[in-house]
Amino acid sequence: MIRLLALVSWVVKWVTRSPRRVIGVLAVPVLIGIALAAGPVRDRPAGDGGNSGAVLAGGRTAAAPAATPTGPRPTVLPGTTGPATPVPPLPRPTLAAVQRAAAVGYVTTANAHDARPGRDKAFGDSYVRTRPYVTDAVFRLVTAPSRRGDYEWAQWLAAKATVRVEVVAVGVPDGAPAPTPTTAYARVEFRQVVTPTAGPGTEQVTDGALNLLLSPDRNGRWLVTKMVGGTAELSR
Repeated sequence: MIRLLALVSWVVKWVTRSPRRVIGVLAVPVLIGIALAAGPVRDRPAGDGGNSGAVLAGGRTAAAPAATPTGPRPTVLPGTTGPATPVPPLPRPTLAAVQRAAAVGYVTTANAHDARPGRDKAFGDSYVRTRPYVTDAVFRLVTAPSRRGDYEWAQWLAAKATVRVEVVAVGVPDGAPAPTPTTAYARVEFRQVVTPTAGPGTEQVTDGALNLLLSPDRNGRWLVTKMVGGTAELSR
């Protein structure tokens, strides 16, 4: 204990001999307090002259990460910036357009054939496909057994040909009355394009035309009700 007191007395005398020593001894606890208040060095952000961003390769500086908001996220959707633009309704087809579509549907279906292996088995197969365009009476008429088309079919079979239809014109036949909501006459002018897929044959084109009488069924669907022959029959 006596030695400790003697050591303390010597230190006090050594310090008081110089004002600089007194100031240095008094500054030690102040520096220690500042260091403790600042926290550990490893927890401090890296400085760059006052900026908190980190320097990336190439000299670019990464911005400090934005603060993440705390609390619940909003559940209300943002409002629209203005009234919705109204969408105009699609134009309805005219009565004449519906009548013409039914006539063209029958003509193109009845006159298109495919004599390649595994396709049509007979000339009349195309007429079976016309069911959606004709009345029951007309369907029975066009699908009845007959010898029509036998010659053409034999040639198409030999050439494994396809026959497509190109519509040339659609209108009201000369001498026929104008269409009404219950009756319409239509004339469809077309050409058949025969394309062989076997042998040395070349493509052949044949022109044709059909005059048809159409009427709506109970559901308002226009159907072919009759094949019209000549001018005399049109004027009835």
